[in-house]
Amino acid sequence: MLRKTLVAAMGLLLAAAAASAQQNKLAVGSKAPELTIQTWVKGKEVKTFEPGKTYVVEFWATWCAPCRKSIPHMTELQKKYGSKLTIIGVSTEKVDEVRPFVQKQGKGMEYTVAVDERNATDRAWMKAAGQGGIPCAFIVGPDGIIQFIGHPLDPKFEDIIGRVIKGRYNSKLVEAAAPALRSIDSARAVKNWKIAESQMDELIAHDKSIFSDVALSKFEMLVVDQNSPKAGYAYAEQLLAMYSDDALFLDELATKIASDPKIKPENRDMAVAMRAAEAIQKVPGHNPSRALAVKAMVNFHAGNYREAVSQQTEAYFKADAAEKAEYKRTLERYQAAATRAGV
Repeated sequence: MLRKTLVAAMGLLLAAAAASAQQNKLAVGSKAPELTIQTWVKGKEVKTFEPGKTYVVEFWATWCAPCRKSIPHMTELQKKYGSKLTIIGVSTEKVDEVRPFVQKQGKGMEYTVAVDERNATDRAWMKAAGQGGIPCAFIVGPDGIIQFIGHPLDPKFEDIIGRVIKGRYNSKLVEAAAPALRSIDSARAVKNWKIAESQMDELIAHDKSIFSDVALSKFEMLVVDQNSPKAGYAYAEQLLAMYSDDALFLDELATKIASDPKIKPENRDMAVAMRAAEAIQKVPGHNPSRALAVKAMVNFHAGNYREAVSQQTEAYFKADAAEKAEYKRTLERYQAAATRAGV
């Protein structure tokens, strides 16, 4: 029943999107237009949106106070996601107005900045989307599809970026599922576990990747809400099989079991957490350093400090440059714990 409702909702959303596209040539779900740039003031030139990469195209101006407020946030996001995200600030002002402003900001504006070519990019993006105010940000997903249009300080903006980068976001599908997600929350609140589980299962069956967080929520509902670790870990076995090809989910499952403070210590099955961590290494194209770091994390929370230090050390040496600082901090934390434990 829920699946039929979801399909119907998707149909309505697609119809609404088509109507919106007629009114505004560019909308969430549209293919991102090209960038027509006069001058790249800061950062590398972006000739095309590369498949597999996530971009934010933000329209701003030096005279715009709200734009200036968003600059630290955009810089923080660029630092947080590194090479996984490219933020491009596009201004329609003159180069000799933008360049001094950007130079004055220094490392406080640490992302790509460009000046539009005779407002061509503004017309292709802002005008086509019916947007009149700045700052205005467009999130472009790894498939080149626009997943968000709006203010960069919108509370949803950062969350959507994270989900898009992980390949866990489809704006139309998430919007269509909103009533079902609210229904699940209501059912959990009144402890109607049967209804909650049924609706969770239907969402996961519809798209296990987009709704992977629902799968983790179901595990949590069993182990935490219902205090039924037996049922929870029986479900975890299903998840290990269902997501055997998904390194990110296996990472999230291992992390949840090993470190989620909502789970009672006696309800943690560290053997299952380690199996999830080890399964990451069997996924084609997995990140070797991250796989080691997850195993180290499980060992750390299990009190196996010697193994945690050894694995995190190896993870550190295998990590990309962008990961090393975080991995080193984690390694130092594990080493300190090992020293306190006398191992």
